[in-house]
Amino acid sequence: MRMLHFLLAFSLAINGIICCSSKPPTVAFTALLSKVITIRPKATVKYDHVVTNWGGAYDLSTGIFTAPYDGLYSISFTLMGHPSNNVRLELVKNGQGISNVSTLKKLYLQSSETLHLILNKGDKIWMRNYSPTETAILHDWKVYNVFSGILIRDL
Repeated sequence: MRMLHFLLAFSLAINGIICCSSKPPTVAFTALLSKVITIRPKATVKYDHVVTNWGGAYDLSTGIFTAPYDGLYSISFTLMGHPSNNVRLELVKNGQGISNVSTLKKLYLQSSETLHLILNKGDKIWMRNYSPTETAILHDWKVYNVFSGILIRDL
């Protein structure tokens, strides 16, 4: 009986009725801040504690995620500023700001957002200080400031 199943499957595959498909690519990353940091004006936030980097698309040294495939990605980010300052961070795609989150001084507020983006292979995504003149102090100990993304579907 096993031989009959094998021959049937083999015949269907040869005749193009079924095809062996490869697994879809897997890309996922989550990075956190491990300490209180100060970000210069317009500087990139380098999330220094990587929890997940499946596919290796998040670069710890630059803080930049580079899409390894054309696809639909879910990108999430959470901010907690230090109570000594107002903070506004922006999500950047290939040098262009596309969204932002902010907090107010004197409070430990959090702000977060999730976007679903169509990215092309090689597109770069990162977080940066929105202000062109003010530094930003971010409050953290591997809990509050998160940058993450996942490939939902390759295209």
